[in-house]
Amino acid sequence: MEWFYCTHIRGSCLLDFYEQQEIREQITGTEKPGETVGTPWKTCGKLRSKALADKGFPQKKVLSLVLCVAVMLSVMVMGAGAAFSDQDKIENTEAVDACVALNIIGGYPDGSYKPEGNIKRSEITKMICVALNGGKEPNLGTPVTPTFSDVRGSADAWAEKYIESCVAQGIVSGVGGGRFSPAGNVTGSQLAKMLLVCLGFDSDIEGYTGNAWDTNVNVRASQKGLYEGLENMDVSAAITRDNAAQMVWNALNAYEIEYKTKIITDENGNLITVNEPVDKVVAATNDKITLLEDKYEAKTFTGTFKGNSNVTSIKDGQIQVYGSVNDTKPSNANFTYDFDLKYIGEEVSVLFKDGTGGTNNKPDDKDTIYGVVVTGNTTVYNITKNDLQTQKETGTVRFDDENHDAASQISVIT
Repeated sequence: MEWFYCTHIRGSCLLDFYEQQEIREQITGTEKPGETVGTPWKTCGKLRSKALADKGFPQKKVLSLVLCVAVMLSVMVMGAGAAFSDQDKIENTEAVDACVALNIIGGYPDGSYKPEGNIKRSEITKMICVALNGGKEPNLGTPVTPTFSDVRGSADAWAEKYIESCVAQGIVSGVGGGRFSPAGNVTGSQLAKMLLVCLGFDSDIEGYTGNAWDTNVNVRASQKGLYEGLENMDVSAAITRDNAAQMVWNALNAYEIEYKTKIITDENGNLITVNEPVDKVVAATNDKITLLEDKYEAKTFTGTFKGNSNVTSIKDGQIQVYGSVNDTKPSNANFTYDFDLKYIGEEVSVLFKDGTGGTNNKPDDKDTIYGVVVTGNTTVYNITKNDLQTQKETGTVRFDDENHDAASQISVIT
């Protein structure tokens, strides 16, 4: 039993490959290589691993073609992270899984995530403090005299240290009258303002206070991509846990900013000094830096999940992802991680921190692996060779009377 890869096969070459019966099979039995095979193998996930290890399995041979095809974002792909009991209700799967992996947000004791639930003002302050501390619980204190009158002694007193920390950093403010309203809901615009400050924007300079604060926030939030994937969201309404995770994930992948002093001529011809926001750069390399890179020292390795030691030649306990960081030349990354085989062929993002002694910009066993999440940009179809139909368009694979854009890699399981 072997696992074969047919890499970078596109267009007519793909169908020629099968029509000429150049698929190889390494199986026990009397069939010849390239012989037509029967029904698809429907075992997946952990059951698939067990089946692959079962010596009796080859008696009934099956060839399964795993096609990674590009799909519209409207197609829901189940996440591979926390596997909540209500996972099927989560729309922003990658963002939720990433935030869970980074220890920013979690589920409830009953195993649910409650994606449709709202985020309270007290809850968001803890999420932000943990995120800004690289996913670790920060060591925070509280002032002798509390800033707000409705936090200490309330049901949300647990959040006082997070609230005070966020206030000190200019991330949040009160609702007036010396109150914070810790049990109140957070709107999309309010969360955007908090995240913009986390990225380095100054509320006073940018006009994030006063009558037009929400307009100023929404313009900048759109520029920084905080609303990406949430274009239909009502930013003035209470934000859901699902959408909050997406906004936090967008912010983590946005570049931080810093202010540079600039002298300009005003409308009256006078020279004035202004503070202009520019992308923050790392002094040693002059590279821009995202919030994720800064706070977690993390990188994102994106590519195709190729399997574990049951289906490819790697060490027990490892998985293999073929991809790269920042769209550089792709390569295989092998590292220890427990990831369900039902996601084989999916595009995934590996969140990792380079360790000492490993390969730079590629996850391995020397690194800290924060998590592996399905991006939702691909889906996988398990079909037999006989399911393939005559190609209608170059660069596509056809089955079930539909054309599918082929990814750069086709995987064959025997």
